[in-house]
Amino acid sequence: MPLPFAQSLVAMAARGCGPAWPAGDGMAQHAGMDAFLDALLGRMTLQQKIGQLNYPHAVGLDMTGVGKTVDAPAMIRRGQLAGVSAGSGQAERRELQRIAMEEAPHPIPLLIGKDCIQRYRTGGPIPLALACSWDLALIHRIARMTATEARADGVNINWAPMLDICFDARWGRIAEGNGEFPWLGARIAETITRAYQGEDGDMARPDRMMATLKHFCGYGLAQAGRDYAAVEAGAPTLWRIIEPFRAGIAAGAGAVMVSFNTINSIPVTAHVVLLQEVLRRKLGFRGLIVTDFTAIDPELINHGIAADSREAAYLAFKAGVNLDLVSEAFLRHLPGLVAEGAADPDAFSRPYGAWRLGPITADDVTQRCREVLEAKYRLGLFHDPYLGLEPARLAAVTRSPDHIALVREAAARSCVLLKNEGVLPLAPQGTVALIGPLADDRIDMQGTWAIDVDPAQNVTLLEGVQAIPGIRVLHAKGCNITDDPDLACRLNMHNTARPSVVIGPDTPVQMLDQALAVAAQADALILCLGEAKEHSGESSTRLDVQIPLDQRPLFDAISDYAQAAGKPLVLIAMAGRPLALTHEAARVPALIFTGHPGAEGGHALAEIVFGRRDPVARLAFALPRHVGQLPLCTESLPTGRPIQGLGVSLDCDGARDAAGGHVFRKFTTACILEAPHTPLYPAGFGLGYTSFAYGAPQASASRQQGEAQLDLTITVTNTGPRAGEELVQLYLNDPVASISRPTRELRGFQRVTLAPGESREVRFQVGTEALAFWQGETLAGAVLDWEPGRFVFFLGPDSANLQAVEVIWDKAAEA
Repeated sequence: MPLPFAQSLVAMAARGCGPAWPAGDGMAQHAGMDAFLDALLGRMTLQQKIGQLNYPHAVGLDMTGVGKTVDAPAMIRRGQLAGVSAGSGQAERRELQRIAMEEAPHPIPLLIGKDCIQRYRTGGPIPLALACSWDLALIHRIARMTATEARADGVNINWAPMLDICFDARWGRIAEGNGEFPWLGARIAETITRAYQGEDGDMARPDRMMATLKHFCGYGLAQAGRDYAAVEAGAPTLWRIIEPFRAGIAAGAGAVMVSFNTINSIPVTAHVVLLQEVLRRKLGFRGLIVTDFTAIDPELINHGIAADSREAAYLAFKAGVNLDLVSEAFLRHLPGLVAEGAADPDAFSRPYGAWRLGPITADDVTQRCREVLEAKYRLGLFHDPYLGLEPARLAAVTRSPDHIALVREAAARSCVLLKNEGVLPLAPQGTVALIGPLADDRIDMQGTWAIDVDPAQNVTLLEGVQAIPGIRVLHAKGCNITDDPDLACRLNMHNTARPSVVIGPDTPVQMLDQALAVAAQADALILCLGEAKEHSGESSTRLDVQIPLDQRPLFDAISDYAQAAGKPLVLIAMAGRPLALTHEAARVPALIFTGHPGAEGGHALAEIVFGRRDPVARLAFALPRHVGQLPLCTESLPTGRPIQGLGVSLDCDGARDAAGGHVFRKFTTACILEAPHTPLYPAGFGLGYTSFAYGAPQASASRQQGEAQLDLTITVTNTGPRAGEELVQLYLNDPVASISRPTRELRGFQRVTLAPGESREVRFQVGTEALAFWQGETLAGAVLDWEPGRFVFFLGPDSANLQAVEVIWDKAAEA
């Protein structure tokens, strides 16, 4: 059993180590921290310092299929690890910390890390869904909840948030991100960082933990959406998608995890320019640089830049890595590399091969170790290695009534209403048929990477609808998520004990007949179709991004029946990625899209459908018409063959867009033969249960100079029958610049709540920071600045329905 904390302090003091500052003082005691760390480092051997750079895969379940487990207690006693992902709960984590403080060569507390992807025990929506709320206050509360629950269970560093910008819905890890807009991603990054670590950056609190921004960078641009695949991108593109990392670092993030992939043929784990010139120098990052699992060994070997584990360790260390997750390459090879560098430094200055970056010195190791120890100091672990680990506190904060209410609110505010032809909200009366493989699916509600969520506590959609008073509910599964046993096996990889994708004894024909029989008895129909939780997540690339086609016969039969019988039909499409809903959207009168909504998703969805809550979410990404459009980027660059003014329209082609123009235009970017080039639903789009009208946008000046602020205003009126929330969005175009700039870039949004008939002027203040972009042909050489000229500002309800106002903005006159 662990010693009481007071006794552990006595033991620390007796061994020449003790708390240097009281909990709660944040970074105010820098001098005390430096003196404390100097003294500790002075007592540590080189091997012990290297041990603080080692973060192995400790005892427990192998969740990612890589890395062998280790005997964590034995390694702690030898001073060979910085932290663990071990421990099934609070008691085991306390014991591991006790070993570190009482039986290791020096009393150095452990980092205890975990992937708490916007939830811990209380399961909220997946991050992709939360991003659709565009509600930073809500996201802050969810992140605070996550930190509170996780720290009470011993987790002090979170391998989150994931900030990868992605334009390709085939990529499975898009579920963990915040959509396609770098500006929105940046606001979410700083919000989560401050929620995890505290507004004041004081992580020595029992309800805070360290944020790890991941994956730096470019991971979401993987070729064809294939996880771990190579990335080829120019400096301007990379700087745009680095923006969320820049914001998280400015908010004080304590750690950054590097991505698996190569960037322009160089693996990020060994990318000196990216990690030193960009991350450390340009972005000013001072915290921990952490690898992803096994990213040093064997991955640098597999990438073809290291011949063996020793070369891989050398290259990653020289690039700037602090913590080697899983591979133990630093532990095995750094002692010998330091000794060889001291004996023959010229051996590490060869023009070819790995040994070209100079020797690794003992001082280098000391500095890397200091950065690890500083992180532990900032977390308050030297003052109290058991900070927050009280059983009563864990019981009080885990799945508390406030947390359950919060994730219910978050799930509701993440549901995007895409189509409504007078069907929604449904009246709470009569008989409702709830049909589909996800309608009574408890496990898949939580989505991917909900490691600590107990699926038994998740509320299904069926249970949510049954909780609405005044209605009779009938249910039929209708079809399987998939009929392919091999795919089912893959989708159940993380839940083999309680599989979510079950191919039952009934045939597809029998299940379809059961669904039609239920539909015939109902007054209104709700279909719930989509993806299992492991259709997305790590190593879950999809060939197509439609609702799995084994569900298509059920959809067609129910939609045909509903139309013939004149019954209202609502489709809820649930997924961990943007779906191509072209087939379905044309055949249903009401359509809701949601990412996997979490533990209270059943209640939240039912409340939306029956009008107890209004839908307020907006897409944080565009929904494609077809997988062939991918990657699909709203903030795309202009081309030399734009649609307007060039190209050839064909008189024999009858396909037209909403404005009457041709959807196909030869010799322009509108050149997809089989379908329009535009998204099915644009980024930023979403409906409510009322309607809004926009006046003309106005600018406070048609010409600006220098650092003055520009006011942009637009009047919004609620023209519908009930109160509602509207999300007014601001976009920018810099039409003539030194490099080609995106046709529109998100630069702001404001939420306004209006009563029926009410109007309000919405005001945006814009400064020159909104005009700035990274200029330069290389990552290291780029500078952030703005250029004078004409700027076009767009305001409206989504990225496609915008009104423009132009401003000339000059540099200030030179004195």
